[in-house]
Amino acid sequence: MCLFVVAVFAVFFFVQNQNDKKNYNADLIIQDVTILTLNEKSEIIKDGWIAVKNGEIIELGSGGHNYLAKEIIYAKGKIAMPGLINAHSHVAMTLFRGAGDELNLPDWIFKMSEHERKLVEEDFYWGALLGEIEMVKSGTTTFNDMYFSEEAIVKSAKETGMRLVIDIPFDFENDKVEIDKSFINDYKNFSTISFSIAPNPLINFSENGLAEIKKAILDNDFVLHIHIEEGKNEKNDFVKKYGYTPLEMLSNADLLNNKIAMAHAVNFTDEEFKIISKYPNIGIVINPKTNFKLSGYSASLAEMMEYNLILGIGTDGAGSSNSLDLFDQINLIAFAIGKCDSDKSYCENRNNIYPEKIIRMATIDGAKVLGLDKEIGSLEVGKRADVILIDFNKVELTPSYNIYSSLVYNTDGSDVTDSIIDGKVVMRDRKLINLNEREVANIIKKVNEVAEKIKKSNLTKIVK
Repeated sequence: MCLFVVAVFAVFFFVQNQNDKKNYNADLIIQDVTILTLNEKSEIIKDGWIAVKNGEIIELGSGGHNYLAKEIIYAKGKIAMPGLINAHSHVAMTLFRGAGDELNLPDWIFKMSEHERKLVEEDFYWGALLGEIEMVKSGTTTFNDMYFSEEAIVKSAKETGMRLVIDIPFDFENDKVEIDKSFINDYKNFSTISFSIAPNPLINFSENGLAEIKKAILDNDFVLHIHIEEGKNEKNDFVKKYGYTPLEMLSNADLLNNKIAMAHAVNFTDEEFKIISKYPNIGIVINPKTNFKLSGYSASLAEMMEYNLILGIGTDGAGSSNSLDLFDQINLIAFAIGKCDSDKSYCENRNNIYPEKIIRMATIDGAKVLGLDKEIGSLEVGKRADVILIDFNKVELTPSYNIYSSLVYNTDGSDVTDSIIDGKVVMRDRKLINLNEREVANIIKKVNEVAEKIKKSNLTKIVK
């Protein structure tokens, strides 16, 4: 018996030693897959493969290859595409999913702010973990977050492996902005973390305050991440307080030349779209589920398309959209916004709102909104390997006459089988790699405990 055990160990160490000696020229190969590159030509590669090393796509092609990889994912019958980019989120608002479904926008904002005052950083940490798990399991690999407790959000993203654009903590008093430089120093060397600055709500920041924001942007290469024109009353509120509109305020502060992610944008005029179109660094993030739910209308996508604006898609928070599955948003856009509007003199589809365009909004165009299109958003040599696999063998995706149509009309997050972020597999065959089932169960338990605390806060009615 002892000799048998010794022999088994000897064979194991011999095989391991031989593996160590292999001349690996890739860390990961995705093989036998149809590749949606989302590059400038929108190339689709059949019978394809993708080679990844040090988190980067080093080559991709069709047919045979000469790569020897430490890990191979065989993906026959699946689609490989860039990971989805959630260009505007409040990830920890999973804590408030369903807490104010009956409210309109002003009352909802009031109620959420009351809830938020009752919570501590650890609560937001559990909410962020839950939200990131939901995103990973539904195909999102990058999210642009604006919320409280930024340390908690970064901590959770490091655990789940997600790519994160995080708003930098800062103090604002007497029109002076003091950013948290230690926060930047702690995380600036992480390949999956980049920074924004989010003056929210914008109406609380005067022109002088925004001049300070501009200085912080220039000194640190931040993206400006803002809510703007979220409701029909916002423009009037700005004019009443400052004498000019939100867009005029940004213009007066000389901010329009900087990289801006404008979230919501439901109430811009044609003249304002014309102004925005002159600034190639401005991107608009539509959040249709939130806006339809809380206000009954969404951003005018067709008009934005007329002016060739850069458009991304966001889930907003699960407190308003109820879901962080970006395919939910894609599906709503395809069904609700892709047809003629009888109140307009043009048809949405005449302005090229078609399935491929919607997928580009969720990938490469979303990356452009965040200033990350040189790194992510398409599957090309030299870009970071943020890749998801979707199983087109499933009943609900059979048959498929057009891949893009199947993605926007038929696919939901549960069709995503594998997720690779920065070259690392974070979900394989629907199973999370960085978190096991017991850890996920504990996260759900912790969030439910926070929910009990929210229920006991007696904020079921709006009191003003």
